[in-house]
Amino acid sequence: PIAAAEFDDALPAEKPSASAQPEAARAADETRAETKQVFIYHSHNRESWLPELTGKGKRKPADAFDEEINVTLLGARLADKLEEAGVGALHSEKDYPTAVKNFNYNYSYSYSKTTVKEVLALHDGLAFLLDIHRDSARREKTTLEFGGKHYAKLYFIIGQGHPNWKENAALAERIHEELERSIPGLSRGILTKGSKHGHGEYNQSLSAGSLLIEIGGVDNTLEESRRTIDVLASVIARLSQETSVPQPV
Repeated sequence: PIAAAEFDDALPAEKPSASAQPEAARAADETRAETKQVFIYHSHNRESWLPELTGKGKRKPADAFDEEINVTLLGARLADKLEEAGVGALHSEKDYPTAVKNFNYNYSYSYSKTTVKEVLALHDGLAFLLDIHRDSARREKTTLEFGGKHYAKLYFIIGQGHPNWKENAALAERIHEELERSIPGLSRGILTKGSKHGHGEYNQSLSAGSLLIEIGGVDNTLEESRRTIDVLASVIARLSQETSVPQPV
């Protein structure tokens, strides 16, 4: 649902051996893996989690940032899981505070927009541009217990500051619905923001496949967040095979 601004450990089924797969199917899988379909990046790359930073004396939500233990770990895992599923993925771990001279946090999306444009110029097969964040909300809002395990809830942010924002919202809705089928309640839904309530477009004007996704909040753990990333990866992998998802830009 769109809101206005305001497993178990069972072994996976064994995959058929390469020799048992039809030649055409193997060729299609290889082509998908070689063609990069997903680009993962982080406008706020140092967003972290308080439980992971206790040894560094960080206990307040405003302190949940770190140059090493941060959301880039989630982006790397998402890229790895997609590649394992045969979906070509790229991941940027760019640390903007050190990479940008006179860094200003308020310009984070301008910095990351430059990164996205550079990658788009090199890879014309990209259909998904995923900006992975960590929300500032507290644990009671960002955590789900399912199957005896805790997951960091996921939240989509859509900027209405460009004319084609409904295309981005439609993709977020598709992913939300698939997540609901996998683990009901894992997705918190979709929050739309106009320029008066946020950045405005969050780099989503670059592609209908551009999304900002919040994984968990300041009180979640890296393990809980990784569980959610694994589910998200499986959904993205399924959608990447459908013709109804955004076409490469």
